[in-house]
Amino acid sequence: MGLLASLTESEVRQFVGEWYQKLDIHAPISEFLPLLAGETLEMQLPETTLHGLDEFKSWYERIIHTFFDEVHTLQTLDITTTRDRADIQLIVRWEASRWNAPTPKSERLAFDAAQRWVLTRSPNTQQPAIVTYIVDSLTPLPGFPNL
Repeated sequence: MGLLASLTESEVRQFVGEWYQKLDIHAPISEFLPLLAGETLEMQLPETTLHGLDEFKSWYERIIHTFFDEVHTLQTLDITTTRDRADIQLIVRWEASRWNAPTPKSERLAFDAAQRWVLTRSPNTQQPAIVTYIVDSLTPLPGFPNL
């Protein structure tokens, strides 16, 4: 079996953009699974830490039934590539609405999320895949409620 090609900065930038677009439109779970590193996946989120695809699936189903009108806007993106991985530091502005029954109206949320990711090239798809996804901070914008 040959060596996998190194990840390039341009394909990592494209990957990050596509990831957030899929979150915004609540893409089917089947579109996310090839973007994740299978059972070695670890996602450290403000509310929990996920390991593997089954935990990701459960989390995603809960999220798409909690938040709507989502918009992710990349604020900063720093990428360091080495032969076998890409290390990413980013800040994304996440805006979303949620409705907590039985309140009469939904509420708008807005946060800046500082994150660190590690990507490798999937041996199955030859495409980038998330191995580690860490939310270091989730800071509400002024005038918006906390989670």
